[in-house]
Amino acid sequence: MPVVVYPYDPEWKQWFLELREPIWELLGDLVVDVVHVGSTSIVGMSAKPVIDIDIVVDDWACFTEVVERLGVLDYTHIGDLGIKEREAFKESIPFLHPHNLYVTHVGSIAYRNHTLLKKHLTENLVDFDRYNDLKLNLAETMDDVDSYCRAKTQLILEFLEKEGVTDEEMDIIRLENLG
Repeated sequence: MPVVVYPYDPEWKQWFLELREPIWELLGDLVVDVVHVGSTSIVGMSAKPVIDIDIVVDDWACFTEVVERLGVLDYTHIGDLGIKEREAFKESIPFLHPHNLYVTHVGSIAYRNHTLLKKHLTENLVDFDRYNDLKLNLAETMDDVDSYCRAKTQLILEFLEKEGVTDEEMDIIRLENLG
């Protein structure tokens, strides 16, 4: 199935807020935050119209309770999908808007990866354009989302290095994303 990347849509912010509200109501006493990450969270960035959401915890001891409460919203825990300290969830019943939901630790490499990439692209117009152009070009040539995501990894690593991610963390990100 071809990868489809759309021009930025201001509705994506509203989609996130609509998705966040019931999650925050249910988990606000257990978690640090519920954060919009990924390309749809960056004003002006072209993206697949899928909202990426990180539920941020500061103590994994609450994870079992988080899983149980998310079950009330018909989310099912599907594992870390190969990314340490980032647990993925799938909606049992399709929700209002397409999205990826993760629980991640505030100090994890996965969460730093998400937040530092967003910060970098928001603050660096040249790199914003490079990344946006790469995404559009890859979408024209890639037949599947996994290949598309892997093909973006080297440029993402370049940006994360500029944001001070250590060599050890870069190796982990590279291994988790490229195999």
